[in-house]
Amino acid sequence: MSSADLYQNLSKKIGTENSTIIPKIWRTICSEEEAEILSAMPGTAEELAEKFGKGIEEMSAIIHELFIKGVAFEAVKEGVTRYRMPNHIIQFHDATILWKDAPREMIDLWVKYMDEEFPQIPEMLTAINFPPFFRVIPINEGIESQTQILPYEDAAKIVEGARNIAVTDCTCRLIMKKCNKPLNVCLQLNKGADYAIKRGTGRKIDVEEAKQILKKCEEAGLVHTTENKAGVGTVLCNCCECCCEAIPYLKSPATKGIVAPSRYRASVEVELCTSCGSCIDICPMEAISMNDDSASVDSELCIGCGLCTGDCPVDAIALVEVREKSFIPS
Repeated sequence: MSSADLYQNLSKKIGTENSTIIPKIWRTICSEEEAEILSAMPGTAEELAEKFGKGIEEMSAIIHELFIKGVAFEAVKEGVTRYRMPNHIIQFHDATILWKDAPREMIDLWVKYMDEEFPQIPEMLTAINFPPFFRVIPINEGIESQTQILPYEDAAKIVEGARNIAVTDCTCRLIMKKCNKPLNVCLQLNKGADYAIKRGTGRKIDVEEAKQILKKCEEAGLVHTTENKAGVGTVLCNCCECCCEAIPYLKSPATKGIVAPSRYRASVEVELCTSCGSCIDICPMEAISMNDDSASVDSELCIGCGLCTGDCPVDAIALVEVREKSFIPS
């Protein structure tokens, strides 16, 4: 296989066979030999050593280097460790950007990719009605009836239910640099935390610190998101509306399929609203406008994050349930 074909093959394996930039990113990360080993995954260190005619120690060292770079992942089953490539472009993006020795060329190529080619992915996912990768977690203090909240709709309960928590830098703001919102606020949970701590890209924290981070993010106008499934997943992101690989695409009907809104929508109590405009300033979707006498919410744009409810000085906005519990896939 030629050098170009090697990196094109890796790109195809993560669903980006039509990209002109992703093969270049792979080239900045992996030698041709490393690319061949990645292409042969999944496999154990012993299987890969035998396939490439190497000693187990030499192959283990190569795999460890690929693990540190963010392109080899461990999967342990019945005491046997197998190694695999990233599952998709988002995992490839997030893992490689946190590689501490990442070359400047790789970072620049990621910025170019996110600006020029990545928008095609949420557009394609939306067009084929593919299940969203992420979902919005509402700020629970603003929900009208607290009895409606599911445990996995409450960011605080999510971190309380995690057996391990780590914090890493937000990969999106780390490279895009379009705002000065908090950076070291991406919460890794369970297997995600185990991975970040072992790789050295995350710092282990306790539940109380995780809750403090969540509060800081709410105050900064960041949206809580997680994997689009019930229960505690592997990550709890805190996203801005400019750098994020997901939230900005919610503003367009053609690309909003990458993220599911929460089960809630903001609702204004007209009699209480003083038309101060603070909700307009904090809304990441530009879903709120001002009428003559009160704020008004665009139901098509509102993602039910609840930032407006926490920012309203007179408690004139609440989140009301507009979607059934089954909206969140199990």
